[in-house]
Amino acid sequence: MKEELKNIFLMGLGAMAMTNDKAQTLKKELLAKGQEMVEAGKVANEELKHSIKETLKENVTIIVEDDLSKEKLHEKVRTLSKEEKEELLKILKEETKTKDEK
Repeated sequence: MKEELKNIFLMGLGAMAMTNDKAQTLKKELLAKGQEMVEAGKVANEELKHSIKETLKENVTIIVEDDLSKEKLHEKVRTLSKEEKEELLKILKEETKTKDEK
């Protein structure tokens, strides 16, 4: 009976040692796989950005109005959000300061 208890105890120690070894191996494998996934995600993200830029270049047309009357400008300002109007005011103030300094 003493020998059986000793064997059970040794088997438990062996199981713990094996579990630790397997856990360390699994940890290394999981870390490596995670790093691979992060790198693959970065590559996919860059490809997606490039694809979006190309699609925009092919499908978006920008219209620039050189001759903007006061009425058209006024209409455009009315359609701006509050934040956009505040930003526009800041730009105009800076522009006024720059012109006054000249």
